[in-house]
Amino acid sequence: MILNSRTPWLSLIALVVLVLSACSAADGAEEGSSVTGGAIELAVSETCTDVSDPQCVSVNGVNVVLPSVFERANVEDAVVAAVEGQNAVDVTFSSDGEVVFNTLSDKAAQAGDAARLVMKIGGKIQAAVTVMQALDGNQMQIILSPEESAQEVVDLIRAG
Repeated sequence: MILNSRTPWLSLIALVVLVLSACSAADGAEEGSSVTGGAIELAVSETCTDVSDPQCVSVNGVNVVLPSVFERANVEDAVVAAVEGQNAVDVTFSSDGEVVFNTLSDKAAQAGDAARLVMKIGGKIQAAVTVMQALDGNQMQIILSPEESAQEVVDLIRAG
């Protein structure tokens, strides 16, 4: 979920993952190396259509207004996981990170169809996903494209 053109289905996968994030990590996930600590930056934004505007950026095929402010969601743990042959990262937020994650997912859900929960990892916007309902819990799973390295994403979270 890197800030490059990707197929729109990646955003859909990220949405499904976020909706299911209140559950624990997927059964059968093979855990890789574990990393403790770090952060993911989160913000709520809306879609845009004027791609000539420098504030309108493409994230995985979805154009969103570049958020001016991101909130830091501290991460307690990030684990490389393989789920049904896909690269994935399981994220567990710390208690204060959980509050940020839950609050912003609620805000995105309340804002409607044009709203997106935007995730920035390692200084790069990684995803802009639709949130259908407020999310509870401290876990999230990020599904990556086959070209992306889950370990690199974990390393970026740790550096956050």
